[in-house]
Amino acid sequence: MYLTLREAAFIMALLLGALTSCAHRHEEGGGAGFGRNTAEARINHLISEGRFVEAEALIAESASSGLVEQSVAVSLRRQIADLSMKLGEIPARLQRVPNFPAKLKDFTRFHLQKMYDSADFGIASKKELQTALKLLKDAAKDNSRLLQKL
Repeated sequence: MYLTLREAAFIMALLLGALTSCAHRHEEGGGAGFGRNTAEARINHLISEGRFVEAEALIAESASSGLVEQSVAVSLRRQIADLSMKLGEIPARLQRVPNFPAKLKDFTRFHLQKMYDSADFGIASKKELQTALKLLKDAAKDNSRLLQKL
């Protein structure tokens, strides 16, 4: 499900209002950490639903307002990047493995995991989905190692 620009703006306005009220409660001392925990929980929920654009916006707003620590924001952004990576975007050396499921190259790790978890083998077999997920996980590990070196 995709949102129109107007719907996304409306949702962002609602989220910003919620974040402002959470931050206000935190400053007053009521429910210490309440705003921080709800913002992070909401971000994780959006990620689990595959609503990455909304999650990114909420991460940016939460990090700038102090509801989410910068290290947590980086970790959440890395998680979104890993889940939104398409099989066709992995390094060429990983695409040369035997039995590479080329027909799945336009699917993201998130969508492939959803297909696998729901046992939806209409597009690809269980083995092809397992191979695709393993390759995407390997690519994510390579990316995180590269980021650590920088």
